[in-house]
Amino acid sequence: MQRSCAQCKAGFEITEDDLSFYDNLSPVFGGKKYKIPPATRCADCRQQRRLAWRNERYMYKRKCDFTGQDIISMYPPDSPFKVYEQGVWWSDKWDAREYGRAFDFNRPFFDQFRELQLQVPRLSLVNKQSENAEFTNHSAKNKNCYLSAVTFECEDVYYSDWVIDHCKDIFDCSYLHEGSELCYETYYAWGSYRAFFCDFIKRCQDVWFCFDCTNCKNCFQCCNLRSKEYCIENKQYSREEYTRKMAEVLPFSAEELKKQREEYIRRKREVAIHPATYHVQTESSTGDLLFSTKNCTECFDTITAEDCRHCIDVIDVRDSMDTYHVGWSELMYECHAITNGYNCIVCHFTYDNRNIAYCDCTQNSQNLFGCAGLNKNEYCILNKQYTKGEYEDLVPQIIEHMQKSTEWGEFFPIAFSPFGYNQSRAMEYYPLTKAQASQQGIPWSDYDPPFPAAKTIIPAAEIPSSIADTTDDILHCALQCEISGKPFRIIKQELDFYRKTGVPLPQRHPDQRYADRMAQRPPRKLWHRQCAKCKQPIATSYSPDRLEIVYCDSCYLKEVY
Repeated sequence: MQRSCAQCKAGFEITEDDLSFYDNLSPVFGGKKYKIPPATRCADCRQQRRLAWRNERYMYKRKCDFTGQDIISMYPPDSPFKVYEQGVWWSDKWDAREYGRAFDFNRPFFDQFRELQLQVPRLSLVNKQSENAEFTNHSAKNKNCYLSAVTFECEDVYYSDWVIDHCKDIFDCSYLHEGSELCYETYYAWGSYRAFFCDFIKRCQDVWFCFDCTNCKNCFQCCNLRSKEYCIENKQYSREEYTRKMAEVLPFSAEELKKQREEYIRRKREVAIHPATYHVQTESSTGDLLFSTKNCTECFDTITAEDCRHCIDVIDVRDSMDTYHVGWSELMYECHAITNGYNCIVCHFTYDNRNIAYCDCTQNSQNLFGCAGLNKNEYCILNKQYTKGEYEDLVPQIIEHMQKSTEWGEFFPIAFSPFGYNQSRAMEYYPLTKAQASQQGIPWSDYDPPFPAAKTIIPAAEIPSSIADTTDDILHCALQCEISGKPFRIIKQELDFYRKTGVPLPQRHPDQRYADRMAQRPPRKLWHRQCAKCKQPIATSYSPDRLEIVYCDSCYLKEVY
């Protein structure tokens, strides 16, 4: 079935598998199936809409609307929502059912849900069972972490995201796994130690500017190596030669580091061989960065998934479609930030729920429709309590009402997002200007948090070039980003890390450093082009106009092994 996207007007296909999924997930009440209609937007526009509902990295100081105390929150002080600090939100000091209201069949569902959403207090952060990690979000079981997101069971992680599984001493990194340690400005690493400015490395140690290397030690500006040691630009050296050459460049000055980073980017573009896609133990699947997946279509950054389509950043998910950041769940459709869910339709930010639809920030509940902020509840609609019979009579009527208004099957409107578009992950993958967002009725945040007082602001050009020349006085100063001009501070743990590793002080704000990392990764989209070696057609996340050398799986494996 061919369709034209209701938003961008691009053509897209509804497959037979899609139709089968819709039919399988469609709820049944009184023996009647209430079919989920086929998507009206293309996969990109559906993903943009979900990502606009996610603030992953921005955190603010504000007041708790229950206690009046200062807290850290993903919602800025000028947000229209009530926000409770975590201890209060999870407590029995309040009951979200107090905000319940009857459904009005004379009005659209989304308008009524928005009114409920604005009344029910929201959870300030998702930060569970952590110690000294107040500035982390969508995270749990961490210690001594700061300004990081999606971090689990880690210690001493700073300015990083998606760092999981007992990693330690990590600064400015993304997607690190399996106990990686002492890493800086590294993207996608497994079980690596002392990795600096690297991408896609596995079990490497003491490596600088390395791409797609496995089981390597003491390597510098290398790519596509396997089980090598003492290499510079893929050339083998003796231990003595390597040590001598590295002593000539380490520790880096800021100027030399900039040159090496530029050279690394050039080598990735002109020298390194890139696989069309990263697939590890996958079967009958399309997408990129797939690990242990089966029968998955157009999925990205996915671990242990089966029978999924258009799912991104998920782990252990089955029989799902159009999801982002979902884990240990089954039968999900148009969902974001779900853990331990089963049979969820159009839900946002829910944990341990079953058989729910159109819910926001509900926890440990089942059989809910159009609810917000409920915890340990059942048979509620717009937060109003019903009996089982009343619930099963009323929900079908609401679905029929939503079918007439064309709301049924659609994700929550971007206009109702709890965040400004520029605070959301949608801005990273689908950038808009403030004017473009305003034209489309998309919320935007102009809130600029006050900067902590600093006795001196040091322009980027005047930041000490060598870490050896940096004194503790820097902790009392603000540095000015060379790109954005935004001021930022160096904290003591950060200074200690730079001194331990020989890395000079950064000249860019943490937000700019994050943007630099993201700019190096290909988009979550597939294009058709030819293998650079055998000329066979391939599907890859590298568009045909990019300069990288891209091989099909067969040619890539022959080259690197």
